Amino acid sequence: MKILSPGLSDSIASVLVDPRPCPHCDSSSHIAGGLCVGCLLEAGLDPGDEAEAETLSDILAEVRLPDQNWRLGNYEILEEIGRGGMGVIYRARQRHSRRIVAVKRVLSYHSDSRETLARFRREAQAAASLDHPNILPIYEVSESEDGLPFFSMKFAPGGTLQQAGPALRNDPRQCVALVAKITRAVQYAHSRGILHRDLKPGNILLDARGEPLVSDFGLAKWLDTTSDLTRTLTIFGTPGYIAPEQASQSAADLKPTADIYSLGAILFDLLAGRPPFLGTHALSVIRQAADSPAPKLRTLSKLADRDLETICARCLERDPNLRYPSAHDLAEDLERWLEGRPIMARPVSPPAKLWRWSKRNPVLASVIAVALFPVALSSVREVSRRGLENTVRNDQIGLRSVAVLPILDLDSISSEPTISNELASLLDPILDKSAPTKIVPIGDASEWAMAAATGDIKEIGRRYGVRTVLTGTLRRANGKMRLGLHLLNATDGTALWHKVIERESLALSLGPTSDMAAALDSILKRKDLFAAGTVEDDAAMRNTAAREFILAGKELSDRRTGQDLDRAIRCFEQAIALEPSSAISHAHLALACLGRTSFLFDPKLLEKAQTVAREAIRLGPNRSEAHRALAMALEKKGDFEGAQDEIYAAIDVDGMQERLASHLGAISVMMGRPDRALRWSKLASQWQTRPATYEHLMGDCLVELGLDEEAQAAYRRVSDLQPDMPEGWMGLCHLRLLQGDAPTARTLWLENENRYQNFELARQMGAQVEFFTGHHQEAIELYEALQKNAPDGGGQFYEALSFKSALGTLLLRTGRSDEGRELLQTRLATLLAQLKAASRNSQMLYEAAAIESALGSKDNAVKYFVRAAASGWTEYRSALIDPRFENIRTEKEFRDAIDAIRQKVASLREGAINWSRSPAKQ
Repeated sequence: MKILSPGLSDSIASVLVDPRPCPHCDSSSHIAGGLCVGCLLEAGLDPGDEAEAETLSDILAEVRLPDQNWRLGNYEILEEIGRGGMGVIYRARQRHSRRIVAVKRVLSYHSDSRETLARFRREAQAAASLDHPNILPIYEVSESEDGLPFFSMKFAPGGTLQQAGPALRNDPRQCVALVAKITRAVQYAHSRGILHRDLKPGNILLDARGEPLVSDFGLAKWLDTTSDLTRTLTIFGTPGYIAPEQASQSAADLKPTADIYSLGAILFDLLAGRPPFLGTHALSVIRQAADSPAPKLRTLSKLADRDLETICARCLERDPNLRYPSAHDLAEDLERWLEGRPIMARPVSPPAKLWRWSKRNPVLASVIAVALFPVALSSVREVSRRGLENTVRNDQIGLRSVAVLPILDLDSISSEPTISNELASLLDPILDKSAPTKIVPIGDASEWAMAAATGDIKEIGRRYGVRTVLTGTLRRANGKMRLGLHLLNATDGTALWHKVIERESLALSLGPTSDMAAALDSILKRKDLFAAGTVEDDAAMRNTAAREFILAGKELSDRRTGQDLDRAIRCFEQAIALEPSSAISHAHLALACLGRTSFLFDPKLLEKAQTVAREAIRLGPNRSEAHRALAMALEKKGDFEGAQDEIYAAIDVDGMQERLASHLGAISVMMGRPDRALRWSKLASQWQTRPATYEHLMGDCLVELGLDEEAQAAYRRVSDLQPDMPEGWMGLCHLRLLQGDAPTARTLWLENENRYQNFELARQMGAQVEFFTGHHQEAIELYEALQKNAPDGGGQFYEALSFKSALGTLLLRTGRSDEGRELLQTRLATLLAQLKAASRNSQMLYEAAAIESALGSKDNAVKYFVRAAASGWTEYRSALIDPRFENIRTEKEFRDAIDAIRQKVASLREGAINWSRSPAKQ
């Protein structure tokens, strides 16, 4: 047995004034050095084996020490952390799991109060029925040996919002973000039929990450019940934060708007540093809230803007019917403010203020009304006459109303409001000559500064009261400025008119603008805009048999299997046989052929797709799908500039769309411009219907730019918002490999192996991790299974790692040289055939270099790698960890190419950072 050291003896002898938590067991301690008596004894006795240690723990549990923790049920009570009029809260440790929790216990002197016990049990019952990330979770509800109820809940080490308030006051965005989360939690409680009734900063806890947790449902009321406890000043809520009606109405009459008031008071407190009303006692505060409007937020907070003041004022209305109707609506406005969008609430208008005043002062209002009646009567007649004239004019203006969105510059991928403002100012007087017209230029600061989807077009129509929306794009082509304009129906987003203007410079001359105005005027004067659509007719769509073949072919194409694409090709060919002049049939035939080459590369099929796509453009130059088909054909042949131009042509025809922006992103990657790909992906995300649809693509671009922290955040967002899809953790695996952290990459794979076992991409990621981390046999098994299901699969994956090139390299290393060499040579022959048609495809060149290196052909490997770098390959870190490149890593030309790529990426990274920081580019 050890003898205690002199230092420990001195520590035991000294006594601290304030207890501290023991660093080993979290118990409170009065011993210097911070250790409790139990841990000191355990350290001194130093048991030799596990059995003795268990015996010692059992012995210590029976010993009654001065600072020994007392127990409540299955919990060791460590210290008291809070106390109220009804209960006391302790920090405690669950005995078997050793988890630190909070335990709330009713105060012993309330043991004979049925009212208090009922309230306490109701709090536990209400909170335990709710499962929301921003509501404090209840773990267990029980009773102590003396019959008093208690419950355990999550321990929130961040304290309360009341304590954190002063530190948050100078950051309105953080205050609003916290209240928005709290509001979503309250909405969830309301949706479960529970009204909180005592929301205040002290009842909002913060976890270790600063996330808010709504707690203390002691006054909670089930909305479908009429039972209530007797109201006293101690149980109807906290003055300063409760709604005025809460002090005068029964609980049965309260609605969710009572909690809305409390949420507004919390936000007001965070921003102003005090609740809306102050008083010497509770009744004074309650009376003020009932009789007086809340003070204006901006008189107390210099950082709050007009919208925040309006939101708070809407919450703090004395009349519940004038507040936000639900917590959902309040949360929407808070989130709109955070996103820089206009809020839905608006300040109270003067007529509304007058009406409210007259309701509060009916006698005085009646006297004034009688005195002013003669004047009012004559005024009404004049107003009626003018109103009729204005009505006719306003109706006409309403029919001829256009919102002009900022022009999207396709070269810089940024908005150009100057051009759109100039266009609006030129069109306004010209159109107004024909008939009264309303032109509304929408500034660069709007959420539609970059582009607008169909749903946005409808919202623009509603918000600005316009019937049509003018959008446009700008790019430089053949030494000229090319401006594409589109007029859309604000009701449904359909195209009404489009025009492409080419100029030597950005200047817009009045002549061509007059031509545009004439065309616009002919559309705006129509009462039925639906008849003005610009969708071109197609011969195949008028032929019933041909139309059926097209519809069947499109459905088969959507299934994305080799067999279905073969059948789709035959359907489109039959449609063309029936209607040879059909541009739609030709365009979709080209797209189906291109889809088929993704499964089995066939140069002849690629040539056919390109020929058919050009024919589709000849037959229908204004068919967006024809330009997309040609873009895909050119992309597969390595003509990325040509592919980009065809996507731009599709935008000229149909305007900017999600799939066109995402396609431009993919082309930018192949062109060695991950910085532009990042911008296009961000733009495409404005139309996404599912959160984080493009986040993993952004993560891949950020990885190529060397912005690893931002990439990691993007991948984690994908995992959080799309947990059913594997892209998030796959991106993290790939990032860890590139960072040289192979053990973490493999741990991620093993943790998610079973979760995503039905996803081929997930298995492919796992096989790559096993390959790159040296687990050859596991990698071989995975790749053999993958190749069995898709013999020609695996292309376009991270590091251009096809099944054959990976498996061939592995077999070479594990003694199956003949098999491995055959696989590698077969894959290389396929690549070289593809490169004849796509000589600048960096993915194919990189894989060819990797295979030549694995086969020991150093000169060829270096040659292809240098070509890959010149053609746009930017992920230089991959070649430094890819086992296929081990044979050429010391070659000077290879190292020089790596250095050149590194320098290029550094330049692109700087440009991307500057772009993201520029407000005009968002």
